Amino acid sequence: MGYVKEYFTQLQQLLGDVSEEDVDNQVELLYQNYLAGRRVCFCGNGGSAATASHLPADLQKNIHLIGGRPWECLSLVDSSPLLTAWANDTEYAMVFAGQAQCWMRPDDILVAISGSGNSPNILAAVQAAHDAGAITIGWSGYGGGKLARMAQHNVVVHSNNMQLVEDVHMSLGHVIFSALRERLHLTLK
Repeated sequence: MGYVKEYFTQLQQLLGDVSEEDVDNQVELLYQNYLAGRRVCFCGNGGSAATASHLPADLQKNIHLIGGRPWECLSLVDSSPLLTAWANDTEYAMVFAGQAQCWMRPDDILVAISGSGNSPNILAAVQAAHDAGAITIGWSGYGGGKLARMAQHNVVVHSNNMQLVEDVHMSLGHVIFSALRERLHLTLK
């Protein structure tokens, strides 16, 4: 089997291994978050930062258009000046935690994405969210790492290939968004 075929075969297997129950649980948490007028924030590094930046675009705009009212969805990775200020004036591990302290309120949601599950700045953000009384969702790979033990709700991709892990995380975000959109369409009819 060629490399491309093997990659796609592995990706299909990993997607098939994601717990439907865990995903449905996260859809429900986010749906209730929207109905209650709460906030959801995303954070991640590298490829996970791209996912954390991409998903609020889907959620904020489209759920607002479908649901008829705004949803406070934001990415903690999108302000270079803010990230570098936190990193320079404190330490890099605080780039998301400092923002989480500003943005997270009780029962808001933080979606923390870390391929390894061990990124210090992601773990610090989860702790800051817990301290604020927020709900935490963790998406990780490589066995889940510390994130899978810290976050309250998790999806762990059981692979040590970062690109496959990131592919599953983006698909996870898209399926959650699509499920929320479908649910809103059904409830608004």
